[in-house]
Amino acid sequence: MSSKRWLIWRRLRRLYFGFRHPATPWWAKGLVILILIYGISPLDLIPDVVPLFGWLDDISLLLVLIWGWESSLPAEVRRGLDVLE
Repeated sequence: MSSKRWLIWRRLRRLYFGFRHPATPWWAKGLVILILIYGISPLDLIPDVVPLFGWLDDISLLLVLIWGWESSLPAEVRRGLDVLE
């Protein structure tokens, strides 16, 4: 597996285990659910009919979720995720 795919897989795995961790706050779990619902929802800020720009808002929110969500977690949860690796 290439290193980029491995990095994305690792981030998704940490997202999954962080979401399921009992010490993760309810608002952090709600944020994940809202972003995922927005990603699959037919209602968008920029309609998907517009080529490239319609997908840009979906992709940017998913990237923020994958790479930025973990920083909003409590230190206890992040330490637990580090132990899993």
